[in-house]
Amino acid sequence: MLLLIALILYYATLDTYWFLKTKTMFKDTTKASLINWLSNPNEADEQTSKMISYVSEGKETLGEARRRFDEIRACFLPLIDRRITFLSLLVSTAPLAGLLGTVMGMLTTFKGLSTSSGGKTIDFVAGGISEALITTQTGLIIAIPAYIMINRIVSQRDQLELFFTTLESLTMQNYKGILETDEEEEVIL
Repeated sequence: MLLLIALILYYATLDTYWFLKTKTMFKDTTKASLINWLSNPNEADEQTSKMISYVSEGKETLGEARRRFDEIRACFLPLIDRRITFLSLLVSTAPLAGLLGTVMGMLTTFKGLSTSSGGKTIDFVAGGISEALITTQTGLIIAIPAYIMINRIVSQRDQLELFFTTLESLTMQNYKGILETDEEEEVIL
């Protein structure tokens, strides 16, 4: 049972991590690049260019542009949130499965104590205690690294949301005509 949990957990964790790394590379972009891309969407990477074009098609009103950004968020974030929820469930299941093994090992120990006599008693007791400790350890060994990986995934998800918020803010400023370029800031200084 612990092996099955581990396989599912690590497959889903690595799949989610890989998805965030490959499909959302645009989130690691600087603010200056975003400002440039808003003026020249064809210079942006493919995903960001599609987002900017999609929002630009509906820029009759700021409300329509905001609604389009909400749609873009809805394409990415709910999928990641569902995966994080599933991964968190699996991480909490691994130590509990280890605890179940501990209980089973202790039952084996008590059964050995009650049914055996002589020199075999120590063999039953040692086997039961060994089973109890190994399953607990295995459950923790599965859960702790996965928990760390899930925290990294949550951090990447938060970066993605920050990217969407920054892009939306800069787009709204651009639509309102108050977006300053780097040249204007240099002249002021």
